[in-house]
Amino acid sequence: MGFHNSTPELKFVCRRNVMLAINIDKSTEQDLQLAVEEAAKLIAKEKLEVIDFSSNVDVSTDPGHYVIFWEISGEVSDEVLTECCNCLDRSFVDGGYVSSRKVDAIGPLELRVVRRGTFQKILDHYLGLGAALSQFKTPRCVGPANNKILQILCDNVTKNYFSTAF
Repeated sequence: MGFHNSTPELKFVCRRNVMLAINIDKSTEQDLQLAVEEAAKLIAKEKLEVIDFSSNVDVSTDPGHYVIFWEISGEVSDEVLTECCNCLDRSFVDGGYVSSRKVDAIGPLELRVVRRGTFQKILDHYLGLGAALSQFKTPRCVGPANNKILQILCDNVTKNYFSTAF
């Protein structure tokens, strides 16, 4: 970014291996964070919040699609969650993502709501592997190499919604 006296100033961009990509799209952890923050405003009107979130690229379907997992602080209507799903989809602004969605090279984004305590189970899993609590960060993008975390997320899904934004 520049220098402070003779010391280089660095800008943190993202964690390694935290990118959603299916086709020509490249959605970063920051893109995901911004999309979640924007969609979470819709449930904030209900005095609720997203406790934690993660994501995955599901290529078991053709075309593949983004999956966002949300743990929410209370009950939200299907109508509001459907709008949250559409908002998430519209909030990914990477040109490759938008153009791929418009021509169906990437399928509709899927929002999966998980049970309360799901992200605690993920933390417990990592602590069981010897991770330090002070160093733990929720995985924002769960890749195929992290099957156990994906299994915990999928086993705790209570509702799912597909975007109709494109």
